[in-house]
Formats: sequence, structure tokens, C-alpha cells
Amino acid sequence: MQNKFKMMKFIYDSLDTIKWLKHPDKKTYINLTVAIFAMVIFAWLYFIFADAVFNSIYNLLYSIAS
Repeated sequence: MQNKFKMMKFIYDSLDTIKWLKHPDKKTYINLTVAIFAMVIFAWLYFIFADAVFNSIYNLLYSIAS
């Protein structure tokens, strides 16, 4: 029975904490969205570059082994 009261206290404390949360404004949303798109494009370019480099190394080693 004691665990039930601890769980209820935890739930009410969590709900009180949620009431104090502040949502970001429109400018922050836009900045975070732009940052996410920039990181996705950066990762895309990095993986294309890494794929090209490793593919050329593989082809070189394959031609030497053949």
C-alpha cells in the first residue's frame, strides 16, 4: 500500500513540474529547424564523400588483387 502512495506522489510531482515548463518561441523553433536541416545536409555530404573515398580504395585494392 505504501508503494501506491509513493507512485501517486511521483505522478502529482511530475504534473506540477510540467506546469512550469515553457515552450520555445517561434524564433527558437525556426532556428532549431534550420540547424537540423543544416546538420542533415552536412551528414549527407559527409557520407557521399566517405562513400566515394572508400569506394575508390576498394576498387584500387580489388584491381591490385585481381
